[in-house]
Formats: sequence, C-alpha cells, structure tokens
Amino acid sequence: MDRRLYLDVNRFATRTAWAHGVIAFFARPSALVILAVLLLVALARARVAGLGGTDLDQIAALVWVALGTGLAYAVSLPVVHLVARARPFVAMPQVTVLITRPTGFGFPNEHTVIAGAFAAGLWLSRTRLMGAVATLIAILVALAVVYTGIAYPGDAVVGLLLGVLVSVALYPFVIGSLQEMVHAVARSPLKVLVGGARHKGPLGPGPAAHPKPTAESGTVRILAPDEARAVRLLPPDKSRRVRILPSAENDAAHILPPGEMGTGSGADKARN
Repeated sequence: MDRRLYLDVNRFATRTAWAHGVIAFFARPSALVILAVLLLVALARARVAGLGGTDLDQIAALVWVALGTGLAYAVSLPVVHLVARARPFVAMPQVTVLITRPTGFGFPNEHTVIAGAFAAGLWLSRTRLMGAVATLIAILVALAVVYTGIAYPGDAVVGLLLGVLVSVALYPFVIGSLQEMVHAVARSPLKVLVGGARHKGPLGPGPAAHPKPTAESGTVRILAPDEARAVRLLPPDKSRRVRILPSAENDAAHILPPGEMGTGSGADKARN
C-alpha cells in the first residue's frame, strides 16, 4: 500500500509542474531554517514577556525545543540503520525525483523527524501561534518529501510521529532541570542571556509591615474560659493593660486605663 500510494503521488507530481518550485523548497534541508526563525521569534517574545520581564519558565521550555529536536534526530539515526529501508527511487529508478537525490536509507525520514519534534516542542512551550505555524510547516515537509519522490508516505508519517513522541515523552523528565538552569543563569553574571524575571518580587512592604503603636503596651493576662464570658474593649487611648476578671466577679472583661488598674491581686478592685 505504501508503494502504491507513493506511485500515485509521483504521477500527480509529473502533472503539476506549476507547483514544483514551492513544494520542492519544503523538501530541502533549507526549509528547516524557517523553524529556527520561529524559535528565535518565540525566544524574543518570552524575553520581553509583555514588557513585564522575561518568562524564565517559557525560556526553559524553548530551550527544550532545540534539545528535544536534536535528541529526536539522534534517536532516529540507529532506527534508520536498523530498518535499512532503501529509498523509493532506488527500488524504482523510473520514478520522477524533483530534487537532488539524498544518500542513505529513508525510514524514518529525517526531515520529518526534525519538523515533528520542533512543532511538538513549540506547543509544549505554550507558544500557540509559533506552534501552529510549525505544525503547518511540518505537514508541508511531510507532503513535500513524498511529492518530490525522495520518501515513501510511511517514511514521512513515521518520521513525524517519532519526532513528536521523543519531544513529548522526554519533556516531563527534563523540564524541571532546565527551569533550574535558566533561573540560575538569571541570577548569575550571565543573566544578560535570559534577562530579568517577570516576577521581580514585591515592590515594597505594605502598610502592615511597619505597624505604628497607638499607645504603650501593658500587661495581658488571659484566664481560663470558665473565668470569663466576654470581652469589652475600650478605646485605644484609654487602654494600657488587660485584666480578665473571673465570671463570679463580673460577666465581662474590661480594658481599663492605667490609672484605674493596678498589678497583682490589687487589680481585682477595677470593676464597672
């Protein structure tokens, strides 16, 4: 089925010469430069973060875009040599090939591995616009390598899936370390590489950070619950000390001015 679908696309390509130039561009390695530009734009946007400072966590996720793409490509290399599937123009010399014929085996297609990992990484970094553009480019690359005759449809599809799988599967295991690294860089002399953090801490202490005393503080004595039923507070300018009277002597506690309140047992004479 893969071979038959390839031949159908190849025949279609011979009848659509007007599209050769554009589609052939996406089948060449130079098309992957567009993905690098998308990454640079995403990094620039995270750097300013709405003019509020750098989003360091997003910077870490964008670092993974590059690392994850490289790892996906590295993972694909042993698979290519293990499967050792000949490219379609080798098995069928009569087919039309629109670009320079690459060497080596074709499963999975290395261009689609890179494009798939790149697009998945951008989505993981929460850059939706860049992720959507990269996804479109990845699809165009997959179509182009088949259209130009250098890969079977299966080679292209498996390449996309492998790139996405590596990027998504490894992301949870490395993103924490990448975030720590980026935050460490932001605190080091190399912080110019990532900029200042979006959250720079509080601008200053609030009103409660420096309370102002309204009067001299006195002595507070708190009795057991069965000794007092309620507390009645007097205005701050009249209060210095607090004495909670037993319920047998009074039903409420009063905060009295210092002139009406003594210390020790003599304070018991202060009543309403």
